[in-house]
Amino acid sequence: MKNLVFLLLFSFTHLYPECQTFNQKNERDRIDALIKKGDSLKKIDNTAALDIFKKGLAIALDNKNNSKAAIFYKKIGALYHRKRDYIKAEFIYKNGLALDSTSKVAADLNYNISLLKARHNQQDSLLTYLKKSIDIYENFDPDKSIYKAYLKAGIVYKNRQLYEDALIYSIKAYEGFKKTDNKQKLADVCTIIGNIQNQLKNHNQALIYYFQALELEQKLNNNLGIGICYTNIANAYDNLKILDSAIVNYKKGLKFLDKNSSQYAILLSNLALTYKSLGKTKASEENFIKSITINSILKDTISLLYNYNGITNLYLEYFDLDLAKQNLNKANQLLPSVTNQQAILSHYKNEAEYYKKKGLYKKALEVYEKHSNLYEVVYNSEQTKLVQNLQAKFENKKKENEILKLNIENKNAQILLTQKNENIKSKNLTVIILATITLLLIVVYYFFVQKQRTVVQSNKIEKLEAIYQGQETIKKRIARDLHDIITTNFDGLRLRVLALKRSKKLNQMVDEITEDLKKMNQQIRVVSHRIYPLEMYMGSQKFTDIIKSRLSEFQLYGNIFVELETQLPDVLNTLPLVVKNNFYGILLEVLNNVEKHSLATKITIKNYKDNNDNLHFLFDDNGIGIENNHKEGIGLLNIKQRVEIIEGKCKIEKTHTGTQVHVNFPIQKDL
Repeated sequence: MKNLVFLLLFSFTHLYPECQTFNQKNERDRIDALIKKGDSLKKIDNTAALDIFKKGLAIALDNKNNSKAAIFYKKIGALYHRKRDYIKAEFIYKNGLALDSTSKVAADLNYNISLLKARHNQQDSLLTYLKKSIDIYENFDPDKSIYKAYLKAGIVYKNRQLYEDALIYSIKAYEGFKKTDNKQKLADVCTIIGNIQNQLKNHNQALIYYFQALELEQKLNNNLGIGICYTNIANAYDNLKILDSAIVNYKKGLKFLDKNSSQYAILLSNLALTYKSLGKTKASEENFIKSITINSILKDTISLLYNYNGITNLYLEYFDLDLAKQNLNKANQLLPSVTNQQAILSHYKNEAEYYKKKGLYKKALEVYEKHSNLYEVVYNSEQTKLVQNLQAKFENKKKENEILKLNIENKNAQILLTQKNENIKSKNLTVIILATITLLLIVVYYFFVQKQRTVVQSNKIEKLEAIYQGQETIKKRIARDLHDIITTNFDGLRLRVLALKRSKKLNQMVDEITEDLKKMNQQIRVVSHRIYPLEMYMGSQKFTDIIKSRLSEFQLYGNIFVELETQLPDVLNTLPLVVKNNFYGILLEVLNNVEKHSLATKITIKNYKDNNDNLHFLFDDNGIGIENNHKEGIGLLNIKQRVEIIEGKCKIEKTHTGTQVHVNFPIQKDL
């Protein structure tokens, strides 16, 4: 009855929570299935994927599963993002953040909002969300998401001329993409780092990263990337005044760029400027003209103005004033549509220089005034920009310190709250846990005891069955032997005795009858040994002496030489009677099989004891050998059953000289 109560309590404590969580598990499975289905659809049908994600969001919200709901908000927002509905995408992303602000999904949501802010050139907001995403990512194992965020941060800080921060984040991205072996991203970040080092005038360091980017782009077979890398390398050599190397790399870059692209035009313009620095006017002129042709087709007015400024300066420097005037006129036509003040300043400088060389000093002065006024505006703008950058850097550091302080306070509060919750939970659960453990121990103990009883009972039954089968086998064997002795031998003997009256060879007949009686005597002795082999001999005799006596008798009557290669161990005399009886029965069956079936003239017996206190006996005869696919008769079956009773092992196999029977069993066994 007690056992039944324990089982009922055990079942109740396990089934109740399972019933409670069954419905929740079903809902989680439905949500996961909808996420998988939506992901598979979004590549081919955005509208269908959006419907699936909205359905999943509703289920997650109804079940108050905020983490899954945040995932759906992220996926829905991404679809609107892809549709360029940026306002709705940002609204959806922020809904996700309202439910989950600390997980990896929250980091993704912050990063996605930063991309939207970048599109609208909202630099302050961009940095705020980007920093939030990085702060959350850093709480988890690093992966490609945080490396992308590092790369984005590096680009943003570089564009804001905050090169120190840009370099820190870019190097983090570099280490991450190198670890994940993302060659394309690694090439991009190498280019960014190279550009930062170039801006910092660390041109040799820039070259290291540019060459690494080039090697990666070559492995990726990215012609545009290769062309840009050669351009960057050439620019770095130009800054180092290693102009020959700059020209070589500019020419290499031209081979990989589209001849009608803006990149190709920029590279030609850079090459022209380098030729100009070397005094190679013809080559410089040719490349300026090629660049102008491409930019005219592309209608890139800013690049065209820079081209005209470059070629005009070339003609002015080498006193070809007519060609300089032609290009000044073309540049003047572009001025109303150009807002780039640096390009306009260069144009004014060229124009003033032209009038000066022509001797038109009044005109030159007018243009210099324009240049001076615009320069003051540009200078003030540059100064303002510099101040703004310094202010932004200061504000950024200030915000970082404030965020760090808030994070520390927040973490401390979370730790205190967690500790309080843990204390409450531990108090509430202690009694339940102790009760459950006690119940489990009782149930386990009950099942263990029952199992042990079953095992013991099963072993007893198996042993009894083995003994019974062994006894039945011996009985059958004895019955058959007695039948053969009485029916065959005695009938034959009776007929021979009757024949003595008529026999003329009386002495010969008497000898034959005597020989038959001798054989019958031997057979009857074997049968008597099987029935109860030892009790009649034990007395004061040692077990080993009984075995030797039987072997001598076997050798005498069987005409088979017996060789004891190793002496019989004395431990045989200390074995329990049941072990002696069964071992002796095994010995008799082995000898009987050798005599009747092997056609052997010799049997060798050896023994040894192994490290596990098992006694091994090997019986080798020089007969015809047993076949591998032999059918087991009563004799072999009797041997195996007796071996099993004494918990030993038996192996019977054919050897190159005959048959070997290998028997081993434990020496000290309380049977």
